[in-house]
Amino acid sequence: MKKFILPLVLTFSVVLTGCANIKSMRVNAQMKSAQKYLLEEDYEKAIVKLEKAISIDPKNVDAYILLAKAYQEADMQEEAEEIIDKIRDINGVRLSSIQEEKVSVLDSKRIYSEILNNFYKTGIIGDVDELYWLDNVNEVSSLDDDSTLYYYHFTLEDVTGDGKDEIIIRRDYKKSYDVVFIYEVIKGRAVNIGHIDSYGILTDNNLLVKSFVNSETKEEKTQVFGYYASIAEFLTLDKDKHSKEIDEAKEMVANNKIKLKFDDIVTPLNPENIKEAVDKMSLQDIDSIDEEGKSSDNEESTITNNKRKKKDKEVYEKWRSNYFKINEEDYGRFELMDITGDNRDELIVKLGDDGDSYSCVIFGTLGNEIYTLASGHSDDFRMFEDNSILFVSENMDNSKKFEYYKYDRDIRRFYMEKAGQYREGDLEYLDKLLEKKVKLTGDDIDTELTKENLDVAFGD
Repeated sequence: MKKFILPLVLTFSVVLTGCANIKSMRVNAQMKSAQKYLLEEDYEKAIVKLEKAISIDPKNVDAYILLAKAYQEADMQEEAEEIIDKIRDINGVRLSSIQEEKVSVLDSKRIYSEILNNFYKTGIIGDVDELYWLDNVNEVSSLDDDSTLYYYHFTLEDVTGDGKDEIIIRRDYKKSYDVVFIYEVIKGRAVNIGHIDSYGILTDNNLLVKSFVNSETKEEKTQVFGYYASIAEFLTLDKDKHSKEIDEAKEMVANNKIKLKFDDIVTPLNPENIKEAVDKMSLQDIDSIDEEGKSSDNEESTITNNKRKKKDKEVYEKWRSNYFKINEEDYGRFELMDITGDNRDELIVKLGDDGDSYSCVIFGTLGNEIYTLASGHSDDFRMFEDNSILFVSENMDNSKKFEYYKYDRDIRRFYMEKAGQYREGDLEYLDKLLEKKVKLTGDDIDTELTKENLDVAFGD
């Protein structure tokens, strides 16, 4: 009897494999047919084919993704959103990073709408809370409330060149120009990637240009910023390393090749205008999303630890030297510590300590560039054992305000988890934070920020 068992098992295995292959072939045939109909803009037939594919294989994520795309192109947004919800609820299936990204793109209209409408209702967008410091914040019903002090306008525009729109919000104080904030949507969250003032311009090649006149010397100054995707931020371009890009940006401004200016942003931020803007959004083509298309602007992947350490020290020293040339009267102390888990030391700087309050800035490096991971003004700075950070300040009325941050690996910097002062529940939230185990405080940052001390800290 035993001699028949192995052949039977092998036969059964072959039958199962054959069935699976046939099933896969049937699904692929339906999907290829659907793609042909999509190209012909025959959405009804494409939808029928994709529903057939899903009936054959109810766990085929790619078929669901294509079906959501078909519904969107047929202007059936509600049906598309239902399919997107089903994708996220498929039992026993884990989406690949590419599938996750495609689903996020397909869900962009709902995500952008929720982000903007939540901002309108609460004053919170991403890790920015515009209203927490108002003593009547619990009575504020929307950004249109008279007590919010500011006026908000917005637009949606791709200013990074990645094929998807950024959320751009202009904040005016009593109708006088103030500032424009740029947010990229990353994994369903709004991330602040830069800002411009009334002198700022975004060029056709996605560079941010700021020109201004020095009030003392009357000399015109121009700064050019480029977008760095790996840290989700616009950084100042170095005039030696990026002279070509800087010259091109200046030429574009001179020739009026401008994508967006400060005073182009004139649409009031309210639910009606949000709906209209989101409905008009052009979505990124999900077929263009693949692993090969992903790139990094981090040039350091092959650099040895010793070389990287040397480069980090040079970058930090360059910042220190430039900062104190401009701010001769300022006083700085520092600490070097790996707080992100990347086996590299970040530079934690305490500035302007007058005995009560001070500023704390945490810097990291990207190639030859320095960038800010977090910053805040505080009477009480704390870094906890889990590497989250807290800034606490006491106001004239003895109330406390705070900002609490956690490190986000997707953007390689700290993302504000909570800002608090007058919102209901803020003080209870702060009390719980103050019970956490502390790794570093502002008082611990006491080494004078000099070149010699930086050398010693790096082991030289």
